[in-house]
Amino acid sequence: MQMKADQLRAEIASIGNLLKSGRPDRAFKRATKAAKKWPKVAALPRLAGISAVQQQKPKLAQTYFEQAWRLEPGNAELIQNYALSLVQGGDPADALTFLSKIVARGPLTPAMQFIRALALLQVHETDQALDTINKVLTREPANPNAQLLKADILDVMQRWQEAAAVLTALVGSQPKFVPGLIRLAKSQLGLGQFDSVLQNAAAALALAPGNAETLELMAGLPNLTEEEVSRLQAQISDVIERGAATSPEDKVKLLFAAAEIARRQNSVAQEMQYLAKAHKLQRGGFTAWEDRSEKECASRLAAPLPDAAPEQPAGSARPIFVVGLPRSGTTLVERILGRHPTVQGLGELASVHQWARQAEAQLPEWRVENRLSEFYLDKLPDLSPDALAFVDKAPGNYAFLDQIAQAFPNAVIINVQRDPRDVALSMWRANFGAAGLYFTHDFQWMAAEANRYQRYLRRWHSVLPDRIHDIRYETLVGNLDDTVQELCRICDLSFENAMLSPDKSSNAIKTASNLQARKPVNTLSVGGWHVAAEQLDPFIRALDAELWPEAVEGQA
Repeated sequence: MQMKADQLRAEIASIGNLLKSGRPDRAFKRATKAAKKWPKVAALPRLAGISAVQQQKPKLAQTYFEQAWRLEPGNAELIQNYALSLVQGGDPADALTFLSKIVARGPLTPAMQFIRALALLQVHETDQALDTINKVLTREPANPNAQLLKADILDVMQRWQEAAAVLTALVGSQPKFVPGLIRLAKSQLGLGQFDSVLQNAAAALALAPGNAETLELMAGLPNLTEEEVSRLQAQISDVIERGAATSPEDKVKLLFAAAEIARRQNSVAQEMQYLAKAHKLQRGGFTAWEDRSEKECASRLAAPLPDAAPEQPAGSARPIFVVGLPRSGTTLVERILGRHPTVQGLGELASVHQWARQAEAQLPEWRVENRLSEFYLDKLPDLSPDALAFVDKAPGNYAFLDQIAQAFPNAVIINVQRDPRDVALSMWRANFGAAGLYFTHDFQWMAAEANRYQRYLRRWHSVLPDRIHDIRYETLVGNLDDTVQELCRICDLSFENAMLSPDKSSNAIKTASNLQARKPVNTLSVGGWHVAAEQLDPFIRALDAELWPEAVEGQA
């Protein structure tokens, strides 16, 4: 008996050592094999779950963490492992259901409450998320990760200054907490405080040399001196050459950082090489997503137009939906409109997409009981007392314009058009994350999404005449005054001179358009795709010539 116990301890120690040495694949094999030998020992499926997490396989991790928890259902650590794996695996609603069962047996620990707040944030229940994380901080006021999550929640609620204050206090009390410094720098970046960004990012880099997230952040800053760029380039190159980055995410960040430095130095070929490597690391496993997008598009385009909802009550703020391909100019249009004293820009709201995902997964009766208008307005951030209209610029809402138009009969819908080749280059240069906008990691997928976008808009223009207003990005930046006048006419707004200076807006920017949108309106990016025409050739050739004749002409 003692010999078997010694063997088990030795096996667990060996698996732990494999994890510490950065070999999660071998650790996973050892853990799963050992779990068959000792099927009642919860530590083994737990180690298998940790191994899966380190291999970026959250769904697989869920399976093993659940096995471990079922072996020891009262073990707080195993409860946390399983709940967190559900959140990280894209199943926050399941995590909330699981934690509700746990709370029925007794109060949640602060760690469990933290996971609950994270799940609530992911399902866009921000008020509940804030209340939950405040409960954690009441019990653990110095918990740095809880402070970070609170700042994230406040950001989503568009309480940007409060988020920055939380982060400033955190860094003040824990000046060597690198994640706090990085998160504060990113918050300041969204607010356009570039000098403070550089200061805090440099402090983070001094504490954690070679940190991929910091290097990527700093590489894109507009206020670097030539000497700072040179030092940054040396650090990035050193980390890449040494292979110091172990996680795929860090490798991607370093490659994007290196690409940004190459772009600064006008080395387009080198920039494109780095970007190609970064996107190759990110695109794995998304083929099924592309297939799903095609099927969803066909289904939506074939669906009948939904019934129109009643007009909104008098006195309620008018929605203005700005749509278009990512990087098409939706941020610019939102910031122009947001400079009007009675219009509030809200950035990219996820509510339409969230409702549509649920609606498409439910029986038709669900839509009757869960109308888009009520669902959307219930999740709307607080508006200023002067706001008579608000702007939602989530670009991907173009897939749901039939639902939006019928749910909000008084809404203004603006579609921002831009040369797809410029859009493609801009998307290729942006790090949207592995799953955020999966199609940006492959030129063929990018073209497929551009084709879907055109099919969607042709359909909506056909069935919703006069509801969708097209604005060309090239016309907007080339003739700002006249185009802003046109926007005012479309939105029934008085013209304000401030609208000609969207770069002066004090609103935070939390998208890839951050740096560009803080510059005065210009035409510098129009036709920019020519510098990378060779690399963009697969994208251009995959565009549907009937949908994009002006972009495909001469490419055959």
